[in-house]
Amino acid sequence: MTQQVRRALGRFPVLAGVILLAGVNGALASSAATDPTTSPTPPLQGAAPARLALVNTCVFPDPAGERPVTMDVQATLPKVVPTGKPLQVKDFSLTFTIGEGALTGLTEVAGAVTLELMVTQEDKKTPVPVALEIPSTKVPAAGELKLVATGKVPDIVVSLPGELRLTTGAPSLTLTGVPADPPLKPVTCEQAPDQDSELGRVTLLKLNVVKPQPGKSGQKPGPGAHATNEEPEREPIAVIPLQPFETQGTSTVAKLGALVRLTPSFIFNAFYYLYPEPPHRTTGSTMMPASEVKFLGFGFVPINGTMELLPTDYQTGNTVIDVETMLHGDTTTTAVLRLELFGKLKNVTINGVTLDVGDHCMTSEPIVLNLRGPNWDPFNGGVLRTDPNDPEPAFRGFTLPAFSGCGVKEDLDSLLSGMGSGPGNQACVGVNQVGLPWDDVRKCPNAEPPVARR
Repeated sequence: MTQQVRRALGRFPVLAGVILLAGVNGALASSAATDPTTSPTPPLQGAAPARLALVNTCVFPDPAGERPVTMDVQATLPKVVPTGKPLQVKDFSLTFTIGEGALTGLTEVAGAVTLELMVTQEDKKTPVPVALEIPSTKVPAAGELKLVATGKVPDIVVSLPGELRLTTGAPSLTLTGVPADPPLKPVTCEQAPDQDSELGRVTLLKLNVVKPQPGKSGQKPGPGAHATNEEPEREPIAVIPLQPFETQGTSTVAKLGALVRLTPSFIFNAFYYLYPEPPHRTTGSTMMPASEVKFLGFGFVPINGTMELLPTDYQTGNTVIDVETMLHGDTTTTAVLRLELFGKLKNVTINGVTLDVGDHCMTSEPIVLNLRGPNWDPFNGGVLRTDPNDPEPAFRGFTLPAFSGCGVKEDLDSLLSGMGSGPGNQACVGVNQVGLPWDDVRKCPNAEPPVARR
């Protein structure tokens, strides 16, 4: 038995003995999940703080009238939630900064706030009413008044996978003051125009009960992913469920001299297959949100759009990409991944004017990505990338195929293909276990936009 296998089994002393007896059950299951009738365990949900500052115009009692009010929104949002499970917005609070003179004659106020969080998935919008409380707060004799409202956001349950956008609506305040006579009228507010009211985004993933099959090392796990190595049939000595992973990355388009920052995504339903000798392998599934593409056409015309990466069987309605990574070596592990994905181009504008490419503007054949990552950690992740100096030609870059089906009023295939299609493009994907800090060994260079552009 190799040193890597011994180390891995040492980290999972009980799991290795039971996992092959009953099979691994539950997407992203724990080591105790060996009963195939048990429901899947929700993934280890990474969470991130969300903060948003909005300016509202609020109508206060006479003689104050309309006044600008800054509303600082804070919350903690999960990064990924299984479909059908509650999406919980935690630590939700609003801090209002009200200018001097808006509540004249009062020494103390308390009350409540109502507003709506709008949940958007594709073209469907659902308002979620939120009620918050403002504790009794002294009104300063001079200067700004700060009121802090806190409360619980109702659980949000969504049954369809995809990305959810949470946006914040305008508040309404019901206040009581000291002195209490005369009673205060409700303070209604409207958001100032031209503001981004998005609080954050959450990925909803459909997690099915999964029982991985030993199969062949290197066999194709499903549409959209292909093994790089052909190995004779081998039985794994253990199948270990892994925590979900986050991904971030970049791609270049050589013809345009453009850098595309890939929208972050997740790898779920992940398993590590250990064999008596390398190569070992990991499997998982992912959905890749559309990424924004910006470049200068012909060197001077600003062109914007989005590119979505889809599995080879996308025409069946499938958007889940199955991923299989082969792990070579023992004391030092090198990961190898091959993907075949169609690229869909949409939302294209040229110098701010919409270019109607239609709903079927696709690469004419799959984009073939051969990625390699040295010093790979199957439990924590690493970096998979092409390298123009790789000794093997397949890993030196990828070719962006020609486009087809583009254009509603006119055929745009040759225009788009002429600008971007061709060889010599580079790709990099950083993979990091959810909940771990993004150390440099698992980050692609330039994957995060400069601070000024975030």
